[in-house]
Amino acid sequence: MSFWPKEITFSEIWINSLGSFIAGLIWSILIVVITFMLGDIINVAADLKNSWNWFETNAIFPLALSFVTLIGTTVTVILTYIMLNLTNSERYKRNIVIFSQIAFFIVLSYIFFAPVYVYVWLENYNNTLYIFLIHVLTLSFWTSLILEILNNYRYILTGFYGSFIALFITSIISFSIFLSFDSGTAKLIALTLLLPLINFLITFFKQLFEFMYFHYYKYTNNDGLWDIFYQIEMEEKEALLEEEEKNSI
Repeated sequence: MSFWPKEITFSEIWINSLGSFIAGLIWSILIVVITFMLGDIINVAADLKNSWNWFETNAIFPLALSFVTLIGTTVTVILTYIMLNLTNSERYKRNIVIFSQIAFFIVLSYIFFAPVYVYVWLENYNNTLYIFLIHVLTLSFWTSLILEILNNYRYILTGFYGSFIALFITSIISFSIFLSFDSGTAKLIALTLLLPLINFLITFFKQLFEFMYFHYYKYTNNDGLWDIFYQIEMEEKEALLEEEEKNSI
């Protein structure tokens, strides 16, 4: 029989998701604050007056936007992890190794995305905010996955598939909302408001998948995902036992 972790309840899903939303909200506030602090580089006031045209004369904008994303994401991921640790310390342990791996991935993704921001800006500046949205979704998904891998490696498949399902649903909702706005200013504001929603949805749908899978197992007694390492160990022991029986003949 496989060893299952503690069952997650629906109330815990809402608490964890709310914590992720609050962390994302702080992320949004931080980005707005940094944006206005960089007023000479990202002239938001001019944008509110001249709509989308200011991007044409602001060549530092893509790098500044990617840097703001880096700072905002780092703070948000750390806050999300701390809140998950507070609500479920048994599952999400506060560990310096986990923090360092998350920080390494965030910096690595920044190194990858920074030239993409610049390239898209040079090709078609109207699409720069799409890269911002993709960057946010990528970071939210992969940091969520890293948390699952490092905290629950024995049960990685539920976290893995749950994260992918959460990414798929969150991407559809996020892009639908984002595309419903026309002007550059409206898209920028909508994107900032989307950040806490993305963080909320990734956590909610990932843990909802785990919740549903637990009850599927409960009623069918069929476990194809949860403790995959236990199943592999049992198969290896059976194979070894069969090999020993063959050799003894």
